[in-house]
Amino acid sequence: MTLTVGFIGLGVMGSPLAHRILASGLPLTVWNRTPDKTEPLRKAGAAVADSPAGLARTCDVIALCVTGRQAVTAVTLGPDGLHTAPGRGQLVVDHSSIPAETTRTVAGRLRAANGISWLDAPVSGGTPAAARGTLTVMAGGSRRDFDRAQGLLRAYARRTTLMGPLGAGQATKLCNQVIVAANAWGVAEAVALAEAAGIPPGRLPEALAGGFADTPLLHHYLPHLLDPHDDTLGTLTDLVKDLDTALAAARRAGTPLPLTAHLAELLRLANRWTRPRISGSFIGLLRGPGHPDPQDDPS
Repeated sequence: MTLTVGFIGLGVMGSPLAHRILASGLPLTVWNRTPDKTEPLRKAGAAVADSPAGLARTCDVIALCVTGRQAVTAVTLGPDGLHTAPGRGQLVVDHSSIPAETTRTVAGRLRAANGISWLDAPVSGGTPAAARGTLTVMAGGSRRDFDRAQGLLRAYARRTTLMGPLGAGQATKLCNQVIVAANAWGVAEAVALAEAAGIPPGRLPEALAGGFADTPLLHHYLPHLLDPHDDTLGTLTDLVKDLDTALAAARRAGTPLPLTAHLAELLRLANRWTRPRISGSFIGLLRGPGHPDPQDDPS
């Protein structure tokens, strides 16, 4: 039997994921809080639902990719949310980044309302990996639900790992974000040091190839630090949100995360002085005022 898929949340990550689903041949229905974002997918062959509940009535698996806990709660438990749809064994696969306790609360209330199951499945790899279909998915939930989701996930993920029960995927994503933040800031400081020393920072990947510093994040962030202009990769505001979530979870567990706390404040400060939607713009905090900004070039 062909898997019918619903997708809610057509932002910079959700839209390429939905297009990958269509390209895989799976029947797709979409819904978005901003209706005009559904139009390209409608033209590509997707059906458009009038509400999350309307989407759930026709789909076996429902993927979410929305901005945070409030959005997840709204589309799940709000007016015309998933909880108002008749339950017939559907599965929610949530790619949003939210606290693990929110995942467990929302999933529990949804299951109590109509029996719909939940898999928390945050992703890593950014929009380039979403477009290529090579995302990494870290999941929390039952083995049965994880296996059920594979027909959907293979449309856009290269690696999927079940990390444990509900909430384990979200906890793993926080670990991912701690590593990303530390490495991204480290690359920015290396670029600033290279510039100060008169070394062409664009040649760092060549010089460091094969060494311990030769990481995917070096290759990913360096071009954006040298020419900050791309706004398609997400926002540092979301990264700070995830670091704050990690710090809150660590405090509850009595686990110190001193570097993460410092990085959260550095990036929070950068977001006040640079453009958080532009990937790499946070290096402006290190360069200081007066450094040429590509966005200021009238040409």
